[in-house]
Amino acid sequence: MGLTVKEREEVIPGIVDNRIRATIESAITAAFQQGDVLSAIIPVITSAVKDAVTVAVQAELSKLQDQLHLQRKQLQDLTKQATDLQNAYTTLQGKFNDLEQYSRRNCIVMSGMPETPGERGTDEAVLEVTKKINCDPPLSIHEIDRSHRLGKKREDGKPRPVIVKFVSYRSKAIVMKSKSTADSRATLRKEGIYINENLTTQNRKLLYEARQLVKNKRINQAWVYDGKIFVKPIHDERQLISKMSDLDAFRTPDK
Repeated sequence: MGLTVKEREEVIPGIVDNRIRATIESAITAAFQQGDVLSAIIPVITSAVKDAVTVAVQAELSKLQDQLHLQRKQLQDLTKQATDLQNAYTTLQGKFNDLEQYSRRNCIVMSGMPETPGERGTDEAVLEVTKKINCDPPLSIHEIDRSHRLGKKREDGKPRPVIVKFVSYRSKAIVMKSKSTADSRATLRKEGIYINENLTTQNRKLLYEARQLVKNKRINQAWVYDGKIFVKPIHDERQLISKMSDLDAFRTPDK
């Protein structure tokens, strides 16, 4: 029995395609068994693969470089923001310290004043010290706003410092000026009494570091005037010091 028209249309093309595919596969197999064909094909394949890999790698590297550039820019922005914030904090900290020091402008601290058992106040004792240093004009009890010992009683029996707040800055200035004369310094040294500005914690640390530089012969002098720290460099005029970094220039041996 012969094939129908429909069968011939469906079956014959399939048979032809299979024969063609088999013929091509047989020809390719035979060709690869010949050395000259392999020698010609391998460089072409190698070059094509190399080019494809190079393009892919370059594209990936370009993408990574773009990402790295973006990250560097972001890091620079964050670093600048951090620096700006640090500078702003330092500025605010300085202003706060200045305000706190200004609030103490009428105050002094007297150390070494004898402390008696059952002591019921320190105003009279403070007034006695002002008399010993010959304050001019003399101060009265009415010029003392208040005074008191600092901290708890010491177990070693040493007297606690006394903080004194005067009614006016003028009265405080009289004491600070009077205690600086040669006679007053001798009297206070003999009595073991010290009169100092009531410095903030930051300024006390600053003064300590400045005096360490004097001790190490990096600067000539360090002193306090009206709550401000000054230093006298070895080869320069006096300078106002307001923060620790101001002392960095004097820490190196060549200063």
